[in-house]
Amino acid sequence: MTRRPPRAFVAGWMHETNTFSPIPTSRESFQAASYRPEPGVFAPPAHIDTLGYGHLARLCQQAGIELHAGLFAHTGPSAAMGARDHAAMRAEILAGLQRAMPVDQVYLFMHGAQIAQGCDDVEGDLLAAVRAVVGPGVPVAVLLDLHANITPAMLCHASFCVGCLEYPHTDYEDRARHVFGLVQRLRDGQIRPHTQAWRIPLVGIYRTIDGPMKAFVERLRTAHEAPGVLSVSAFHGFPLGDTPHTGAMLVLVSDGESAATAALGSTLAQDFIDTVLRIPAPPGLDAALDDALAGDEGPVVLADSGDNPGGGAAGDSTFVLEALLQRGVRNAAFGLLWDPVAADFAHRAGEGATLELRLGGKVSALSGRPLDVRAEVLCVRDDARQAWFAQGEPRARLGRSAALRVQGVDVIVNSERQQVFDPRCFTEHGVDPAARRLVVVKGSTHFVNGFAPLARRIVYCASPGSLSLDPSLFDYRRIRRPLYPLDPGYTPVAEPMVIHVGDRAGAP
Repeated sequence: MTRRPPRAFVAGWMHETNTFSPIPTSRESFQAASYRPEPGVFAPPAHIDTLGYGHLARLCQQAGIELHAGLFAHTGPSAAMGARDHAAMRAEILAGLQRAMPVDQVYLFMHGAQIAQGCDDVEGDLLAAVRAVVGPGVPVAVLLDLHANITPAMLCHASFCVGCLEYPHTDYEDRARHVFGLVQRLRDGQIRPHTQAWRIPLVGIYRTIDGPMKAFVERLRTAHEAPGVLSVSAFHGFPLGDTPHTGAMLVLVSDGESAATAALGSTLAQDFIDTVLRIPAPPGLDAALDDALAGDEGPVVLADSGDNPGGGAAGDSTFVLEALLQRGVRNAAFGLLWDPVAADFAHRAGEGATLELRLGGKVSALSGRPLDVRAEVLCVRDDARQAWFAQGEPRARLGRSAALRVQGVDVIVNSERQQVFDPRCFTEHGVDPAARRLVVVKGSTHFVNGFAPLARRIVYCASPGSLSLDPSLFDYRRIRRPLYPLDPGYTPVAEPMVIHVGDRAGAP
């Protein structure tokens, strides 16, 4: 009797849910970045070969693993999706798994902060359903975003619950390789994974490319080499998902249970807290602009963090742009301003035209007021793109877009809502950010890879908007309290989490 090759199932469903976002979410939101494999050899197409997904698929194929792929879908952050659409997409993934059975290993790519109406924990719910299909003996691994809000259900039903370590998220391929290796070792009976977790009662957005958080990530990498440690992930949490499990988490997977690995995890959890408490708060809009405009040398890049579409903001706020115009700032570039109407009008008028336009401020009160301006159309495009995390080929479409000159500020407007990753947002429209005194980008951190090489300085701004860096501005109703920094005077303390692992692969 011929023994069949190992068989794996892979699927993905990624959405970072901002419960304060004015942007609705439906199945249609996922269409531009969805993939439903056809029968035959599996090769992820270019537009979704990202976030570690394509890399893991190739690792499976190189290892002679028979790969069966289900739905892969992701979309930008926005509000919770409706119950009907959630049920339909969940059912589609599970149907793909049923068709692939029997499988020896399962890989899921999810965000970790996805919410649907009636379901606070989309990841934990899907993992429980997958575990019910494959049974307790099959390795199930989930690779998550660093901004996941980890739940007991995720840790219970996944053999490995692993997050990327970097923000910006530049290490997805490394972590996909890490997950793949863990699953093969478990499948071959070489390890007995034991998951331990510590809840860290704080919320915030923390860059790992500089300051104390950079050093903390290096300590996490070093911890992977400690005896008995299989994997360590520090999940920062996503502060704009209002659920009882919103917050940070330290997850350590050891080879069997030991006092030494438990002590290491506890130390790292406290180290996480101490690191966060040393991170200075970013300046508000006026102070950030004062800093960015100090001196005559450029370019200085200023992050309009409060209106970052990468966290669920609309991307159409005018607070920073209005301040630039009021100050009479010249030789500046600003993008991406999500305004499909303005982009359409610019295309209709054509390059060289002058328009009376109402810019931005359309979606909600957190978008600021619309600005009535006189704008010169510098460039119109319907094929401009940028590269995710400024890595690889430019595959993220900007939609219908245009460069508009408004009182000495070159504003890039576009119809496909997304954060700035790449200087191509500007250069594709003939605007050279390296030649500007000031460049304002709607984003929090993911722009850094692309802009750091050309920027004299980067200034992070706690600008107003639906992704404000000050969580106290939001009307939380369900989040577990006390929580730093929501509760003045509260000092966070790590809390060990009880995980029921009786029906999970690799459970002792």
